[in-house]
Amino acid sequence: MIKQNNRAIPLLVSLLFLSSCSLFGVQSEEGPKYKVLFKEGYFEVRKYAAYIVAETTISGNFDDSSSEAFKILAGYIFGKNKGKKKVAMTSPVEVKQSSAKISMTSPVEMSQSGSSFTMRFSMPSEYTLSNLPEPLDNRVIFRKVNSKIVGTHRFTWLSSKKRSDKKARELRQWLSKRSDYQLSDSYSYAGYNPPWTIPFLRRNEIHIELQKNRMSHEK
Repeated sequence: MIKQNNRAIPLLVSLLFLSSCSLFGVQSEEGPKYKVLFKEGYFEVRKYAAYIVAETTISGNFDDSSSEAFKILAGYIFGKNKGKKKVAMTSPVEVKQSSAKISMTSPVEMSQSGSSFTMRFSMPSEYTLSNLPEPLDNRVIFRKVNSKIVGTHRFTWLSSKKRSDKKARELRQWLSKRSDYQLSDSYSYAGYNPPWTIPFLRRNEIHIELQKNRMSHEK
């Protein structure tokens, strides 16, 4: 389960500094595609299409691990890679010399397993595992996230570990009413906005992966 605090959350979304997100929370960057299967207030059950992520896993306390993970992935996104070919990219992306910059996507996700923390950025849909620029840092790993069903809880204002834990409990309570799903034991935090976005217009989400119960398949 993710551990967070007030100092760490701006770091998780600071990748969006160079995006076109505004003070008012307007988003134009690409993100993973999904279909809403069920909605009630700020709760949703979504089915995500498969997508590619770049991720890195760091051991240690949350603040140090998230800071290091961000530096590693941001370095890749902003040009620390081998630009093997020129590809069509959108602003603020550009190709310079042998390095290629990757366009911005959202959200920035963070999850925990034991004492290790994993940060991941979704890659633009134009890329596949075979045509992504090769990272110069071998700690950057590419992975295909298969189609999945996810329960989500959207909330505004600033996030913190205490608040995220509370929102995760609320999401679990809501999902417990839907007996057709089994819930993952962990959750992920997803941040969509840069730090300057007005707090009540921020988009934060808690994500819990779901699996269809066998009996629901048989109905």
